[in-house]
Amino acid sequence: MKLNEMYDDEYFKERYFNDPKRMISFMNEKKFIAEYHDFTGTICDVGCSTGEFLKAIEWKGPKYGMEINENAIKAAQYNGISFEKNIITEKEFFDIVVFRGTIQHLINPFEYIELAYKSLKPGGLIFILATPNINSIFYKFFNTLPALDPNKNFFLPSDIQLIQILSIFSFETLEIQKPYLNSPYSNFFMDHVKFISRLVVGLKRFNKSFPFWGNMMNVVAKKL
Repeated sequence: MKLNEMYDDEYFKERYFNDPKRMISFMNEKKFIAEYHDFTGTICDVGCSTGEFLKAIEWKGPKYGMEINENAIKAAQYNGISFEKNIITEKEFFDIVVFRGTIQHLINPFEYIELAYKSLKPGGLIFILATPNINSIFYKFFNTLPALDPNKNFFLPSDIQLIQILSIFSFETLEIQKPYLNSPYSNFFMDHVKFISRLVVGLKRFNKSFPFWGNMMNVVAKKL
């Protein structure tokens, strides 16, 4: 199956500012980005979907994107995203490259990280956001994560892997954030009840994945 068939219009139906929890996640990620940038640089959002992320975080600088679904592209253009330039076409052009919930879906993620490096200006930043982390206690016990879809995940990243991969491509990792408590998807009490029940008792009704410590990560690295 081709990628554009895997990511059809149905996949994007909750990516039109109509998912309240996604909006809260965006705001949390906005705070993370704000620690390193002022939202005025030139950015490329790889897998930009409908453009809802960059619009939600109120990015002020020039906005470019990459996407494979035609209707999502049209929506992103309506939301101010340009597709005239991207990390494949440009060299030392972008201040920021962001992969939000994208890197695990790419057939060739290492190539895209290298392209991000080449397209960034010296000192530019790469943000890898809303990314599953298989170096988590949940994955180690249950071999799955809520954000993983076996039919769409070509790469299963971990914090250790990303630090190493980014280093190979001459990025310096500045921070890895593992949001859980401030995630709109988490329920501290019930998540722990489910975890213990599944681990100790093996209750089948808790076989479905649920949020837990370290399951997801946000990464920022600097081009050296």
